[in-house]
Amino acid sequence: MKRGYHSTQNKAFGTIPYSEFIGIALGYAIGMFFTGFFHMEGYVLEIAGAVIGFAAGWHVDEKYFQEKDVPVEEIEQLQNADDAECR
Repeated sequence: MKRGYHSTQNKAFGTIPYSEFIGIALGYAIGMFFTGFFHMEGYVLEIAGAVIGFAAGWHVDEKYFQEKDVPVEEIEQLQNADDAECR
């Protein structure tokens, strides 16, 4: 995520956005499938799949769910302006 932006997605387990979590899970599962399909030993494809899935989830989060941060001073100015209008 770029500096000055935040994700608007819900967080899985309160840590990472769901798109990244689902990317890790699906990437790992696809890696497991291909490990069995090619009769390979080891965890190289599972780890590679999880990393690729996380990267894809990060890209989706940045492209579709990021929102620019609003500085606290700007929020306070808007609230003060609203209070002044109400008086």
